[in-house]
Amino acid sequence: MPATLSARPMPQRPANGLLAWEATIGYLRLQYRLDASLTLRAVAAGSVISWNAYAVWGQNTELVTDKPSMTTALRDLWSVVDRKHVIFESREAMLRRPSNYSDDEWLDAATRNVFNQMIELFQVACAPAWTLTLIYEPVEIADVRFQARLMTERDSLNMLGQGATLQAACRDLLRVTAQMHIQRRKRQTSENEVQK
Repeated sequence: MPATLSARPMPQRPANGLLAWEATIGYLRLQYRLDASLTLRAVAAGSVISWNAYAVWGQNTELVTDKPSMTTALRDLWSVVDRKHVIFESREAMLRRPSNYSDDEWLDAATRNVFNQMIELFQVACAPAWTLTLIYEPVEIADVRFQARLMTERDSLNMLGQGATLQAACRDLLRVTAQMHIQRRKRQTSENEVQK
């Protein structure tokens, strides 16, 4: 009778590229006991939005700039990190890598929907120039793992959304921005009526 070999099943690959980035940043924090974060920054100038991405852990910082989409920024950032650093110590851990995801696999559908609504609102309410900064840190308090901050040049506004997920942080920031836009429109309507 042949001997029974015990083998653990391989862990599943994260469902999308952003979850893989979250797993990678979490791995850096747990495995190496380093503060680690992932930052995305969108800078709008009229209808053009350029994306920057930063990964920071311990004394290491890697970045990519002036990318046409968030997907491209995340993909290119991993290429830089993977080329310059050995992050994962085991084959199982390597499944966390944010690589080999197609363009439509970087966000889940619900998050992509909220994210796109938020960007569309920014283009209407904050044009022509605004900056969105998204930060992920694997901290103990789940509700602040993601921060979404909007800064506008026109009104010198600085608004913050937070949540345990990117979707929750974007939804929070979307709500705050929509309220600001509605209040601004009401003021403009009142001022126009007074001028008549």
